[in-house]
Amino acid sequence: MSGRFVRASKYRHVFGTPAKKDKAFLGVRAETTGEGNFIAASSTYWACALQGGGGPVQAILHKGVGRIEVSAPKLNVHKSKVVDLDFSPFVETLLATASEDGTVKIVNLPAAGLTADITKADQTLEGHQKKLSLIRWHPTASNVISSVAYDNVVKVWDVEKGKEIASVEDHPDFPISMEWNEDGSLLATSCKDKYVRIFDPRKKGSVAKGLGLGGAKGQRVVWLGSLGKVATVGFQANNSRGYSLFDTKKMDTAVANADLDQAAGVFIPYYDADTSMLYLAGKGDAAVKYWEIVNEEPYVHFLSEYRDTESTKGACFLPKTVCDTTKCEVSICYRIMKDYVSPVSFQVPRKSEMFQADIFPDTYAGKAVITADEYAAGTNKAPLKKSMKPGAAGPSGGIATDTKFAASDSKSAAAPASSAGSAAAPAAGGQTVAQLQAALDAANAKIKELEAEIAKLKGGN
Repeated sequence: MSGRFVRASKYRHVFGTPAKKDKAFLGVRAETTGEGNFIAASSTYWACALQGGGGPVQAILHKGVGRIEVSAPKLNVHKSKVVDLDFSPFVETLLATASEDGTVKIVNLPAAGLTADITKADQTLEGHQKKLSLIRWHPTASNVISSVAYDNVVKVWDVEKGKEIASVEDHPDFPISMEWNEDGSLLATSCKDKYVRIFDPRKKGSVAKGLGLGGAKGQRVVWLGSLGKVATVGFQANNSRGYSLFDTKKMDTAVANADLDQAAGVFIPYYDADTSMLYLAGKGDAAVKYWEIVNEEPYVHFLSEYRDTESTKGACFLPKTVCDTTKCEVSICYRIMKDYVSPVSFQVPRKSEMFQADIFPDTYAGKAVITADEYAAGTNKAPLKKSMKPGAAGPSGGIATDTKFAASDSKSAAAPASSAGSAAAPAAGGQTVAQLQAALDAANAKIKELEAEIAKLKGGN
């Protein structure tokens, strides 16, 4: 992308630093086949599918660095290989997994970490006719998730009710990638037929499309925040890797298109709307490159790259709220390597430890602003933002989030909740309301048992 002229940018000298091996996650043999990123993270956990029979998933707390034993507790809630994962943006322990068994499973992980295998999901979403490929949580509506499968259908679900909200069958071939826009009013997909599509899944006939990159190996689509544009990154017709940019209001012609390099790895894109930076980690690449996106030609400006000696198999970026602002840390990437997961910290080189407001604008707050029913009825609302300054008050407003979903204890089977209780939300002491209720019920039962014994002893006298 553009980089022949020196231009002023506060992110021009961003550099990446990998964690030392004692701060990495060792002994991880991740499953890295499919269209997804192969790893997902919340502010508490990271998770990846593992090699092996069935669909085992490793879910580890960020603080659980070091060697992970083969015998470590896992999720085993699917019958076939897990191909994609995504954490709820509102409940940091709520994990969705998509599998080749044709189902999406929802599991609420223990806040303190797994202590035993989890074999029963808290919710199962069924409806696709072929194996799943991708899942993405809605960014502003509680209990809403989208999925895509090899039946070429995109579905949107109400997780609490376990029911389908919408189904989009406008793809003549397999959708390779799928992403929500900032407020969740639109979905974007890139398809094997080489078209990029943008649509509101709640409205029939809302699909707008543009011809993306011409390569046979496919392309990934990524929204560019509030710029009113999407980018597609992947392979050109000449087999070089490149990109196209589209104005979402005029999809018939790309506003920019360029080649990048001749490497063979599929791109994993991540766009940080706070810094207007686009990161590209390639599957099989030893580097993570990043650009700054602006809203005027030539739109895309190369900044720098983080380069390693080992190649990436999969990657994800952590929520911005995890970044250490005292170190001017603007993003954190987890890279799946051959047999471990490597955290990489991207920082702006500044000496001051004071809060740098110019590089840390208000960020996504991770609070739902509408319910699943409101979304299904056509409501859209902008996401809430919060200050990155340590100690700053969080945003006011928002609604009860995925707590209406009956997640209870992750090791027990769950059913859709019939009340508005907060079974899935961490409560006092890191336990869910359902877990506290179970403890209270057990205590009451014990009291009744002791009272009965006392009465029996008195009767004997």
